[in-house]
Amino acid sequence: MKDPNHYADIYNAYEKNPRKIRVLDSTLREGEQHPGVSFTNKQRIQIAWMLDYFGVDQIEISPVVSTDHKEATKTIIKQGLKADIVSHGRALKEDIDISLSCDAKWCAAYLGISDIHLKDKLRITREEALDRAVETVEYAKSHGLKIRFTVEDGSRAEPEFLLKVCKAIEEAGVDRISLPDTVGIMRPIGMYNFVKTVKEVIDVPLDAHVHNDIGFAVANAFSACDAGVDQIHTTIDGIGE
Repeated sequence: MKDPNHYADIYNAYEKNPRKIRVLDSTLREGEQHPGVSFTNKQRIQIAWMLDYFGVDQIEISPVVSTDHKEATKTIIKQGLKADIVSHGRALKEDIDISLSCDAKWCAAYLGISDIHLKDKLRITREEALDRAVETVEYAKSHGLKIRFTVEDGSRAEPEFLLKVCKAIEEAGVDRISLPDTVGIMRPIGMYNFVKTVKEVIDVPLDAHVHNDIGFAVANAFSACDAGVDQIHTTIDGIGE
Protein backbone atom coordinates (compact mmCIF):
# COMPACT_ATOMS: atom_id res chain seq x y z
CA MET A 1 0.00 0.00 0.00
CA LYS A 2 1.51 3.31 -1.11
CA ASP A 3 -0.51 5.68 1.04
CA PRO A 4 0.16 5.20 4.76
CA ASN A 5 -2.97 7.21 5.55
CA HIS A 6 -5.30 5.00 3.52
CA TYR A 7 -7.19 3.36 6.38
CA ALA A 8 -7.35 6.54 8.43
CA ASP A 9 -8.88 8.29 5.41
CA ILE A 10 -11.55 5.59 5.25
CA TYR A 11 -12.45 6.18 8.89
CA ASN A 12 -12.52 9.94 8.32
CA ALA A 13 -14.62 9.76 5.16
CA TYR A 14 -18.13 11.12 5.13
CA GLU A 15 -20.93 9.97 2.85
CA LYS A 16 -20.27 9.96 -0.88
CA ASN A 17 -22.57 12.95 -1.39
CA PRO A 18 -21.63 15.32 1.44
CA ARG A 19 -23.98 18.16 2.29
CA LYS A 20 -23.01 21.74 1.60
CA ILE A 21 -22.52 23.61 4.86
CA ARG A 22 -23.49 27.26 4.62
CA VAL A 23 -21.79 30.09 6.50
CA LEU A 24 -23.46 33.05 8.15
CA ASP A 25 -20.94 35.62 9.32
CA SER A 26 -21.92 37.67 12.35
CA THR A 27 -18.89 39.94 12.68
CA LEU A 28 -21.13 42.98 12.21
CA ARG A 29 -23.54 41.82 14.94
CA GLU A 30 -21.97 39.33 17.36
CA GLY A 31 -18.52 40.75 16.69
CA GLU A 32 -19.50 44.20 17.90
CA GLN A 33 -20.58 42.71 21.22
CA HIS A 34 -16.91 41.92 21.92
CA PRO A 35 -15.43 44.24 24.57
CA GLY A 36 -13.71 47.19 22.94
CA VAL A 37 -14.94 46.47 19.41
CA SER A 38 -16.89 49.18 17.63
CA PHE A 39 -16.78 49.73 13.88
CA THR A 40 -17.45 52.90 11.94
CA ASN A 41 -20.08 52.71 9.22
CA LYS A 42 -17.31 52.84 6.61
CA GLN A 43 -15.66 49.84 8.26
CA ARG A 44 -18.98 47.96 8.43
CA ILE A 45 -19.51 48.44 4.70
CA GLN A 46 -15.92 47.41 3.91
CA ILE A 47 -16.27 44.28 6.08
CA ALA A 48 -19.52 43.37 4.34
CA TRP A 49 -17.84 43.65 0.93
CA MET A 50 -14.90 41.51 2.05
CA LEU A 51 -17.18 38.86 3.53
CA ASP A 52 -19.14 38.76 0.29
CA TYR A 53 -15.88 38.37 -1.64
CA PHE A 54 -14.95 35.43 0.62
CA GLY A 55 -18.23 33.79 -0.36
CA VAL A 56 -20.22 33.65 2.87
CA ASP A 57 -23.89 32.85 2.36
CA GLN A 58 -25.36 35.33 4.82
CA ILE A 59 -24.14 38.45 6.63
CA GLU A 60 -25.81 39.45 9.87
CA ILE A 61 -26.12 42.98 11.23
CA SER A 62 -28.39 44.54 13.85
CA PRO A 63 -30.04 47.83 12.87
CA VAL A 64 -31.85 48.07 16.22
CA VAL A 65 -28.64 48.83 18.14
CA SER A 66 -28.29 52.47 17.06
CA THR A 67 -29.07 54.92 14.29
CA ASP A 68 -25.55 54.32 12.94
CA HIS A 69 -26.18 50.57 12.73
CA LYS A 70 -29.49 51.23 11.01
CA GLU A 71 -27.85 53.46 8.41
CA ALA A 72 -25.11 50.87 7.87
CA THR A 73 -27.74 48.17 7.40
CA LYS A 74 -29.59 50.23 4.80
CA THR A 75 -26.38 51.03 2.93
CA ILE A 76 -25.13 47.42 2.93
CA ILE A 77 -28.49 46.15 1.67
CA LYS A 78 -28.30 48.65 -1.20
CA GLN A 79 -24.90 47.29 -2.30
CA GLY A 80 -26.51 44.34 -4.06
CA LEU A 81 -24.13 41.78 -2.57
CA LYS A 82 -24.50 38.09 -3.36
CA ALA A 83 -24.84 37.19 0.32
CA ASP A 84 -28.17 37.57 2.06
CA ILE A 85 -28.15 40.46 4.53
CA VAL A 86 -29.87 39.32 7.71
CA SER A 87 -31.35 42.09 9.86
CA HIS A 88 -31.13 40.95 13.48
CA GLY A 89 -33.39 41.98 16.35
CA ARG A 90 -35.58 40.86 19.21
CA ALA A 91 -38.77 38.88 18.83
CA LEU A 92 -40.83 42.05 18.84
CA LYS A 93 -42.96 43.62 16.13
CA GLU A 94 -41.15 46.95 16.50
CA ASP A 95 -37.84 45.27 15.67
CA ILE A 96 -39.38 43.60 12.63
CA ASP A 97 -40.61 47.03 11.58
CA ILE A 98 -37.05 48.35 11.76
CA SER A 99 -35.92 45.53 9.46
CA LEU A 100 -38.71 46.44 7.05
CA SER A 101 -37.67 50.10 7.12
CA CYS A 102 -34.19 49.00 6.02
CA ASP A 103 -35.67 47.15 3.01
CA ALA A 104 -34.39 43.85 4.37
CA LYS A 105 -35.44 40.60 2.74
CA TRP A 106 -34.17 38.47 5.64
CA CYS A 107 -34.62 39.13 9.33
CA ALA A 108 -33.62 37.24 12.45
CA ALA A 109 -35.50 37.31 15.74
CA TYR A 110 -34.32 35.95 19.07
CA LEU A 111 -36.16 35.05 22.24
CA GLY A 112 -34.84 33.40 25.39
CA ILE A 113 -36.67 30.15 26.12
CA SER A 114 -34.73 28.75 29.08
CA ASP A 115 -36.40 29.07 32.46
CA ILE A 116 -33.68 31.39 33.75
CA HIS A 117 -34.19 33.75 30.79
CA LEU A 118 -37.96 33.65 31.11
CA LYS A 119 -37.96 34.25 34.86
CA ASP A 120 -35.05 36.61 35.45
CA LYS A 121 -34.65 38.52 32.17
CA LEU A 122 -37.93 38.56 30.27
CA ARG A 123 -40.24 37.98 33.24
CA ILE A 124 -42.80 36.15 31.16
CA THR A 125 -44.30 32.67 31.30
CA ARG A 126 -43.59 29.83 28.90
CA GLU A 127 -47.01 30.34 27.37
CA GLU A 128 -46.33 34.03 26.80
CA ALA A 129 -42.97 33.21 25.23
CA LEU A 130 -44.57 30.67 22.92
CA ASP A 131 -47.21 33.18 21.83
CA ARG A 132 -44.58 35.86 21.25
CA ALA A 133 -42.48 33.52 19.12
CA VAL A 134 -45.40 32.54 16.91
CA GLU A 135 -46.68 36.11 16.61
CA THR A 136 -43.22 37.35 15.59
CA VAL A 137 -42.87 34.75 12.84
CA GLU A 138 -46.39 35.32 11.56
CA TYR A 139 -45.86 39.10 11.56
CA ALA A 140 -42.61 38.84 9.60
CA LYS A 141 -44.08 36.42 7.07
CA SER A 142 -47.20 38.55 6.61
CA HIS A 143 -44.91 41.41 5.57
CA GLY A 144 -43.02 39.34 3.02
CA LEU A 145 -39.86 38.72 5.04
CA LYS A 146 -37.88 35.53 5.34
CA ILE A 147 -37.16 34.89 8.98
CA ARG A 148 -34.69 32.94 11.05
CA PHE A 149 -35.75 32.42 14.64
CA THR A 150 -33.17 31.94 17.39
CA VAL A 151 -34.31 29.95 20.42
CA GLU A 152 -31.94 31.84 22.70
CA ASP A 153 -30.30 29.80 25.46
CA GLY A 154 -31.87 26.73 23.91
CA SER A 155 -29.08 24.49 25.20
CA ARG A 156 -30.30 25.16 28.76
CA ALA A 157 -34.02 25.04 27.98
CA GLU A 158 -36.28 22.20 29.05
CA PRO A 159 -36.21 19.88 26.00
CA GLU A 160 -39.97 19.40 25.81
CA PHE A 161 -40.53 23.15 25.75
CA LEU A 162 -37.70 23.65 23.25
CA LEU A 163 -39.39 21.25 20.84
CA LYS A 164 -42.79 22.81 21.49
CA VAL A 165 -41.47 26.22 20.46
CA CYS A 166 -39.67 24.83 17.40
CA LYS A 167 -42.77 22.98 16.23
CA ALA A 168 -44.97 26.03 16.73
CA ILE A 169 -42.75 28.38 14.75
CA GLU A 170 -42.31 25.75 12.05
CA GLU A 171 -46.09 25.65 11.66
CA ALA A 172 -46.12 29.47 11.60
CA GLY A 173 -43.82 29.43 8.55
CA VAL A 174 -40.34 30.14 9.91
CA ASP A 175 -37.63 29.75 7.26
CA ARG A 176 -34.74 28.75 9.53
CA ILE A 177 -34.24 27.97 13.21
CA SER A 178 -30.98 28.80 14.98
CA LEU A 179 -29.85 26.57 17.85
CA PRO A 180 -27.48 28.56 20.07
CA ASP A 181 -25.21 27.59 22.92
CA THR A 182 -25.73 31.06 24.32
CA VAL A 183 -23.52 30.79 27.40
CA GLY A 184 -20.86 28.58 25.81
CA ILE A 185 -21.48 25.64 28.11
CA MET A 186 -21.68 22.73 25.67
CA ARG A 187 -19.07 20.10 24.84
CA PRO A 188 -19.07 18.49 21.36
CA ILE A 189 -21.15 15.46 22.37
CA GLY A 190 -23.63 17.77 24.09
CA MET A 191 -23.93 19.97 21.01
CA TYR A 192 -24.50 16.90 18.86
CA ASN A 193 -27.29 15.66 21.13
CA PHE A 194 -28.83 19.15 21.38
CA VAL A 195 -29.07 19.52 17.60
CA LYS A 196 -30.11 15.90 17.05
CA THR A 197 -32.99 16.31 19.50
CA VAL A 198 -34.44 19.08 17.34
CA LYS A 199 -33.46 17.64 13.96
CA GLU A 200 -35.39 14.42 14.63
CA VAL A 201 -38.72 16.28 14.80
CA ILE A 202 -38.20 19.47 12.76
CA ASP A 203 -37.92 19.75 8.97
CA VAL A 204 -36.94 23.43 8.86
CA PRO A 205 -33.25 24.06 8.04
CA LEU A 206 -31.17 24.57 11.16
CA ASP A 207 -28.33 26.92 12.11
CA ALA A 208 -25.77 26.45 14.87
CA HIS A 209 -24.54 29.43 16.89
CA VAL A 210 -21.72 28.50 19.27
CA HIS A 211 -19.53 30.39 21.74
CA ASN A 212 -15.95 29.73 22.76
CA ASP A 213 -16.10 30.21 26.54
CA ILE A 214 -14.46 26.84 27.23
CA GLY A 215 -12.61 26.47 23.93
CA PHE A 216 -15.03 24.19 22.09
CA ALA A 217 -16.55 26.54 19.50
CA VAL A 218 -14.98 24.94 16.42
CA ALA A 219 -15.47 21.39 17.69
CA ASN A 220 -19.08 22.17 18.61
CA ALA A 221 -19.71 23.63 15.15
CA PHE A 222 -18.48 20.42 13.53
CA SER A 223 -20.59 18.33 15.91
CA ALA A 224 -23.64 20.41 15.02
CA CYS A 225 -22.98 19.77 11.32
CA ASP A 226 -22.73 16.04 11.99
CA ALA A 227 -26.07 16.21 13.81
CA GLY A 228 -27.86 17.93 10.93
CA VAL A 229 -27.45 21.71 10.78
CA ASP A 230 -26.63 23.10 7.36
CA GLN A 231 -25.44 26.55 8.42
CA ILE A 232 -22.93 27.65 11.03
CA HIS A 233 -22.28 31.13 12.39
CA THR A 234 -18.80 32.63 12.32
CA THR A 235 -16.99 35.88 13.05
CA ILE A 236 -13.65 37.21 11.83
CA ASP A 237 -10.94 36.15 14.30
CA GLY A 238 -13.64 34.66 16.52
CA ILE A 239 -14.59 37.99 18.08
CA GLY A 240 -17.87 38.11 19.95
CA GLU A 241 -19.56 38.19 23.30
